[in-house]
Amino acid sequence: MDEIKLSDDVFERIKDFNGYWELTEKQRSLIDKLILNEELKQLCKENGLCKECKWIKRNYHWCNYCHVQQYSKNWTSEDNEVDKFIQKTQLKAENEYQFLEWVEYDKFENIEYFAKGGFGTTYKAIWKDGCIKFYGEQWERSGETKVALKCLHDSQNITVKFLKRIESYILTSGYESGWIVRCFGITKDPKTNNFIMLESKNGYIARGLAEIHNDDDETYVTDLGLCQRENDQSDNKKIYEVLPYEAPEVLREKEYTQASDIYGFGNIAYEVCTRLPPYHDMAHDEFLAIKICQGLRPKSNYKIPQPIVDIINQCWDANPSERPEVHGLYELFTYLNHSQDIENSAFYKHFKEVDEINKKSTSSTVQSPSSSTS
Repeated sequence: MDEIKLSDDVFERIKDFNGYWELTEKQRSLIDKLILNEELKQLCKENGLCKECKWIKRNYHWCNYCHVQQYSKNWTSEDNEVDKFIQKTQLKAENEYQFLEWVEYDKFENIEYFAKGGFGTTYKAIWKDGCIKFYGEQWERSGETKVALKCLHDSQNITVKFLKRIESYILTSGYESGWIVRCFGITKDPKTNNFIMLESKNGYIARGLAEIHNDDDETYVTDLGLCQRENDQSDNKKIYEVLPYEAPEVLREKEYTQASDIYGFGNIAYEVCTRLPPYHDMAHDEFLAIKICQGLRPKSNYKIPQPIVDIINQCWDANPSERPEVHGLYELFTYLNHSQDIENSAFYKHFKEVDEINKKSTSSTVQSPSSSTS
């Protein structure tokens, strides 16, 4: 819903209404009568009106339209579709985490190469001004901020379809959950004219799937919906460089399910534990796909605590119905994380033993995770 400005007549009748809990039943009834659209009606009741521009606010504390006017001055991506897309997302933003910006490339310093994946190259950088933050009744810049710059390969002529995927990602990451990497905005490489996604410091792309490690040893989800080349116009089930993470049934071109996600999580857990991508020394081709369908799973000489090995192997079950559900995984890992901090627990002792073994041996090979007892 883009159009949320009220007519002068309607505005005059409800302009003094405060939003949310301060509305009387009579005021609520008048809003129901004057505003027919259900979404606008609810927004008006929750957030009230902006006295300056006469727009219904999407956030109780700030007006999207006024801030779009403020931050839309003196910038352009030199791509009309991108400009319209950014302004549209700003108007629809419900909080500061969904407020996407166009950031000029010269606003970054100390740009360093970090990693290259199948769909983009990632750099670390300092954003000199930092993102927009809401303090009290004022909007300010956060100041110098560590960020990740993901340069999208072959994105000079970015498509509307791809912009919609970015919008979906922003809506998903646009909350202070701490587990899905925030997208701050878009910029452009002045040398290649490739577009660049500007993400929070914990966000980087490895093989287009997920960030595995950050400085705090925590795992974050990033790049939801962006695991495809920008200029790919086909809708067929191409695997690209994420083949090692795909479940056997997906490789057989069956439907992707929640159980397929669980299989992929097993591979991510394996990578977190071993610090090696699955099948890192094997060609990612049709022969690997056949072997995975025949039962091949990653293996490393790096020792993994047996309870975690058991969980990973369950995730890798060839039968999707035998794989654990996500809530069960969450409970298991929460329990293990808690046990790891209890010195007398069996898992704590086992974890320490495995850690000592791994310190003495750093050699690794590839083929199913091995436990400390194997």
